[in-house]
Amino acid sequence: MPILGHNILGIEVTKSPTPGGKVEVSLNPRIENLRLGELYLPTGRVKGIEVDVNYEVKYNPEVAKVNVKIRLFYLPKNKDAIDSILDEWEEKKVLPGDLVAEVVNFTTSELMPLLMTLAKEMRIPYPIPLPRVMVKGE
Repeated sequence: MPILGHNILGIEVTKSPTPGGKVEVSLNPRIENLRLGELYLPTGRVKGIEVDVNYEVKYNPEVAKVNVKIRLFYLPKNKDAIDSILDEWEEKKVLPGDLVAEVVNFTTSELMPLLMTLAKEMRIPYPIPLPRVMVKGE
């Protein structure tokens, strides 16, 4: 099942004065916490997993740093797996691959427009490269 909802909890952008040149950008989504949650839908209450994610954009050299904290409501394919996922997280901090893939893909696609806008407004490099048009010699 998909992610049924999300809530941005915080945004932090810091800009550092550094010399120009080539800048490398890395995107680092990190799952920080899981807990049992409920979502109220028109059809009734749905139990699922609340996932806290810290999405960090790092620049090298450090021209800026961006952190976005977001909470997602994840509903696994098998609703009976909610307890086992939470138990595994509490005991070993291990997550199923499909949960990690779903969370990372969702947060990246959901936050990228915001990250692009923040980069434009703060005048820092974009987190992903923009397509460029090249004119070939005649």
